[in-house]
Amino acid sequence: MAITINGQPYTFTPRGQKLIYDLTSTNSGNTGFKFGIEVTDVAAGKTYNFFLDPSPDGHAYFDLNPLVNLRNKENTPIHGTTASQHIEPEGDSYNRYEMLFTEWWVISGVLTENDGVNNSATTAVYNGYLQPIEGYRPNVFGSSNKEVKIVNNSNSDYMQSDRRFDTFTFALAQSLGITPSSNKVFIPALSSDWGLLFVTGLDEFVPSAPDSYRVSVFGSSTSAAFINFTPATQIGIPCYPQNLTNSTNPLVPDPIALDWDFYTIEAYNGASIVSKTYYFFNAEKYGQFDCRYDYKRLAWTNSRGGWDYFNFIKKNEVTNNIERKQYKRVLFNGTSTIFSRYDRQMYDRQNIVTQTISLASDWVQENEFEFLRSLMVSNQVHLVNTDGTHIPVSVDESSFLERKERNGKLYNVTLKVSHSQDYSS
Repeated sequence: MAITINGQPYTFTPRGQKLIYDLTSTNSGNTGFKFGIEVTDVAAGKTYNFFLDPSPDGHAYFDLNPLVNLRNKENTPIHGTTASQHIEPEGDSYNRYEMLFTEWWVISGVLTENDGVNNSATTAVYNGYLQPIEGYRPNVFGSSNKEVKIVNNSNSDYMQSDRRFDTFTFALAQSLGITPSSNKVFIPALSSDWGLLFVTGLDEFVPSAPDSYRVSVFGSSTSAAFINFTPATQIGIPCYPQNLTNSTNPLVPDPIALDWDFYTIEAYNGASIVSKTYYFFNAEKYGQFDCRYDYKRLAWTNSRGGWDYFNFIKKNEVTNNIERKQYKRVLFNGTSTIFSRYDRQMYDRQNIVTQTISLASDWVQENEFEFLRSLMVSNQVHLVNTDGTHIPVSVDESSFLERKERNGKLYNVTLKVSHSQDYSS
């Protein structure tokens, strides 16, 4: 008598796939037989129990995905991290699920366990998602497809960002001595920007996981430093200019003090680079800045379980949507004067005020439309303030056109986002 696990999710896998366990038992053909499945949510300490009849082929197919509800941590000023790293707690951007598989029979109407016969498995699920086109059960460890791979063990591997080497073409790269290649990712950044790049940094899930990152600043003078990680499953590298200039780690170079042209961020395992090189160039110097408007910066959870960012540097406007509830009362104040000329007949109840911001980007390159797709579908979006704090917002758009024209025309992206907290009236 035995329960066999014929298929299961990888030990570290994205939530946005079917997370199916394929089970068989030597007893599954018996009358009244059922598979018992106990799922323990490790972070929450909750246990769920399921009983499945064998399917016509004698197997049980159990999908863990409906029990997975992950959201990146957002109840602290996460983007304003100034230490050497941000650590995501278990239960936020990732979680472990312990599975126990048992045998049961219905005997005289009573569900009875076959004691001593069981099997078990554990998987960790992170807050990323892949599309069905990648196939069932894509291997985030061994895939040669860099869009799928989550492991950082070479200089051709992405961190947990949807930015690709061709998302933004930096036309002035060679004038700064940079030769563009598929191992380099260019990111425009303003000096007032805050933000993180995520990596998976625990050997339990990722062989030869990153244990440090390197910051190299190029400006009026150059400076570089290696910053060590504390081992953790999900690590956010504080990597935008304000994170670096305000860092509490004395090793971190200050790009603003060095009058930066650009700086680079790379993940390392020991002496080996294990990620692509991310180039943050000074957008105020090199054409991604408009002094006529106050820009708005959005952050959102992306398809790889981390955060991505985009600055909307053109005109932005706030619309106050006011929901009014009114009622009319009789003019009578209960005194001998009956009513006063100052008495109110039409009363306003507490008004509900929602603020909506209309945003416009600079001219957007073709591949940036694809990058912004994950913003449009994200259910965690923040408006990041210049002090590193954030305001939760929701994207109002229900459709998004990804322009693929090759005729030289340039386009802006416009969208509306609403504050997720009412304006108090």
